[in-house]
Amino acid sequence: MATDSSFELHLSIRNAENGEPIVFKSDGSRFETSTRTLKLCSNARYKLSLICKPNTEFNSLHIAGSDLALHRTSPNGGEYTAEWNTTGIDPTRQATRQQLPITLQGPGGILKSVLQSKFYHRTESHAEWGQKLETLIWKCNVDNMGNITIVDEIIR
Repeated sequence: MATDSSFELHLSIRNAENGEPIVFKSDGSRFETSTRTLKLCSNARYKLSLICKPNTEFNSLHIAGSDLALHRTSPNGGEYTAEWNTTGIDPTRQATRQQLPITLQGPGGILKSVLQSKFYHRTESHAEWGQKLETLIWKCNVDNMGNITIVDEIIR
């Protein structure tokens, strides 16, 4: 059997039109999934960048019901981009949050997580209020069965 291993996954989510990072707000313990909410727009396109340290191979990304094509950006692997279109995701009701399931899969295992988020109409200024999310860093462990667990999360 293989031994446990670990890696860091750096995830960046940016507006595909202007390259600006999304923002987040701190919610404290108001919601049970996370103390932070990612702010996104309905009917928008986002560019996702993933960097794995050390290089970790992935071949599929599934987020909020969409299968996204992962494009390798480094010949050595471990770096990917994807584009996500939020058309069809309705704005989130006031005082509620939406849990976005995210699944990343490769030959070494499968990572499943949930991103606490709130969707706004594209024209609503609240979507831009908050702290910029340059990078979400997940420190991950992989067990000998290929299950990838996030053991720490860092926001930059």
